Amino acid sequence: MQKISKVQFHDNHLIDDYILENSVLSSKLQSKVDALAIMSKQLDKCSMERDRYKSLVEQMNNKNSINEENNMNCVYKYAPTNMISGGEILAKAKEHNNTLKLEVEKLKSKLEEANGDISALRIQLKKTVSDLPLKNNSSYMNNNIDYEQLYRQIQMDYRATLDEKEELVLDRDYYKNKVQKLNHQIGFLLANKMNNSGDGDAKPMVDFNTLVTENKYLNERMLLENRAKNVPTKDKKSFGGVMTRKQVREYLSLNFKGLKKNSISELKSICLGLIDALHDKSVALQHQRKTNMILANRITDLEKTMESWCTGQSCVPIFPSQMLLDEILGDTSSVKSEDTKERNENEEKEINNDNYLDSDEEKPSSNDTNVGEDKNTTKVVLPEELQQLCFESAARSF
Repeated sequence: MQKISKVQFHDNHLIDDYILENSVLSSKLQSKVDALAIMSKQLDKCSMERDRYKSLVEQMNNKNSINEENNMNCVYKYAPTNMISGGEILAKAKEHNNTLKLEVEKLKSKLEEANGDISALRIQLKKTVSDLPLKNNSSYMNNNIDYEQLYRQIQMDYRATLDEKEELVLDRDYYKNKVQKLNHQIGFLLANKMNNSGDGDAKPMVDFNTLVTENKYLNERMLLENRAKNVPTKDKKSFGGVMTRKQVREYLSLNFKGLKKNSISELKSICLGLIDALHDKSVALQHQRKTNMILANRITDLEKTMESWCTGQSCVPIFPSQMLLDEILGDTSSVKSEDTKERNENEEKEINNDNYLDSDEEKPSSNDTNVGEDKNTTKVVLPEELQQLCFESAARSF
């Protein structure tokens, strides 16, 4: 095979010209290819349109030929032939006319029957329409009468309520003015503003409404205090079976003599631990009481300081009833009845007894060996939970 000889250029300028010419030719070739593709697409479209127009022309030709044949058939349909005579054609036409007349008469009779049915239905419809309103109108009239009566009654009630409202508004305004006047007069009297001497500063006015609200507040406080007073008695009844440390030791020495030393020591430790817990609770309660007393003393000191600040000025106290008590009691504030004195003395004695009992419970026994000295003491019963705990520990030791 002959080898293709490559083009060799001795000058660079010729190489550049060759490259430019090659690029120009390649661009022209590409444009020609694109134009050829476009022309092929247009050729396909034209061929499709040609085929479509051909099919349309063929369809039109077929239609024209069919119409011409039909026209020819119509022309020669009733044309006389050598086989049929004119009399036969006339007889057939008469028979056809007679059949058409019969059909027309049948249709007329059917039309008359349909008209009769329609008229009967119309009459029946009119009767039903005329009967329905008569029945419904009576019920509608009765309902309308009832509704009118209700409407009138509602109007009367509405007017009556409006009149009552106006009367209540007038009464309210009257009583409001009356209360304001009475409040002013009562405050004027209670504040001693009508004194003839006129010496001293005018005292502040006591409001009647504030007295009423204070009375309600004090009643609620009394109820709460009574409830709080009943709570300790209930607790005392519920915890009446609680034993002291000395009683527990006596109970253990009397009822657990036949047990082993280990079991007895365990039971004693359990009971002593429970008693210590109760002792801690009682100590916490005493601390709480002391804190309450301290707070009460601070409150009294605060009230005294407030009174000292208000000296020489119109100072309104915390409760308006204090003004009344100061004015009404006056010099008789220090005088107390014998019943109140006895009641206070009894309360002080009860408080002192409670303190002595608490101090006795706090004092531990000096010697544990003196547990079995008093054998003739009364039998003490443990609470159920403590007794069950003691029995469980004894069973474990055995």
